[in-house]
Amino acid sequence: MRSFLAFEIPPEVKAYLSQVSRAMAKTLSGVRWVRPEGQHITIRFFGEISEARAREIEDIVSAAGPYPGVGATLKRIDAFPDKRRPRVIVATIDEGVDIIRSIYHDIENRLTALGYEREKRGFTPHITFGRVKVPAPLLERDTPPLECPRFAIERIILYKSILGREGATYEPLFEKKLGGAA
Repeated sequence: MRSFLAFEIPPEVKAYLSQVSRAMAKTLSGVRWVRPEGQHITIRFFGEISEARAREIEDIVSAAGPYPGVGATLKRIDAFPDKRRPRVIVATIDEGVDIIRSIYHDIENRLTALGYEREKRGFTPHITFGRVKVPAPLLERDTPPLECPRFAIERIILYKSILGREGATYEPLFEKKLGGAA
C-alpha cells in the first residue's frame, strides 16, 4: 500500500488555504489545487509498503515521544523547488517550526534504525496546497499574505494513499496524539 506519515492540521486551516487557493486561481492558471482533505505537513512519504511494514512504522511512532502539542502559524506562500520554477505551491510554517523539526528528526532517526534510508533533502515544514501543471514563475503579485490565526497541531497520522481518477484519497491507518496544550 502507498503510504505516508504526516502532522494533521485543523479543518479551519484547511478551509483558509482553500479560500486562498480560490483567490489565487483567479490569476494563476495551470495549477491543480489540493482539496482540503489532502492538506497536511508531511513527515515522511514511504511509497509502496507492506501491511507488516506499516505495523512496524506504527510501533516506532507509538513508542516515540511523548511529543508536545505544537502551536503553529503560517508564514508565507512559497514554491518548491523555487518561485522561478515552481512544481508545488506551499504555505510555510513560522511559529512551531523548531518543535516540528525536533519531532521530525526523532522519527527520522527511529526509521533509519529500522532500515529506512535517511531523507537526503532538508526538511522544511510546509503545507502543499497547489501542484503546478503548466510551468510558469510564481510572482509576488500572485501570492497574497497569509493571515491565518495561530493553530494547534495535535496529531501525527500514518495515511494510506489511494490513487483515483479524481486524485488521491487518504485513509488513516494509525494516529498518535501529541500531548500538552499548544
